Amino acid sequence: MVAPTNIRFPGSVDHGLVAYARQHRAAKSTVVVTAVDEWLRMQAHPRISFVAVGSERRAALVDGPQVWTVAEAWLAHPAGSRDAATVADAVGLSIADVEAALLYWAEYRDEIDSTVEREHEAQDRALAVWRDRRRLESA
Repeated sequence: MVAPTNIRFPGSVDHGLVAYARQHRAAKSTVVVTAVDEWLRMQAHPRISFVAVGSERRAALVDGPQVWTVAEAWLAHPAGSRDAATVADAVGLSIADVEAALLYWAEYRDEIDSTVEREHEAQDRALAVWRDRRRLESA
C-alpha cells in the first residue's frame, strides 16, 4: 500500500535531492523512499550500511563486505557444523560482524538470497566466457 506524504525540504536539501535524482536518473520520490528505507534498516541493524553496486544498492557491513558474501560463506559450511565463529574465521571477520550480517539476512532473507543467486549466475557466466577464451588458444 502506498501512503502519500507531503514533505517540505529546506532549499539546500531540495537542491541536493534534485541534483542527486538527476545524476542517478531517478524520481525525487524514489530517492526519498530509498533513503528512508535504508535509514530505517540501519536503525534496526546498526552494523549495516548500504553501498551502490551498479544500478542497485546493497546491504553491507559497516567497513566490511556485503551481507550476501557472509550468507554465501554461511551456506558453504555443512548445516551441522556452521556457526558464527566458524564463518568469522573463514572470512576474516569478527563474530559480532558475522552475527550482524546473519541477523540482517534473517530479516531480509528473500533480498539476500536473490543477491546470492544473481552473483552465482554472474560467476557462472564469467567462468563460461573464460573457458571459451581458453579454447581459442588451442583452436
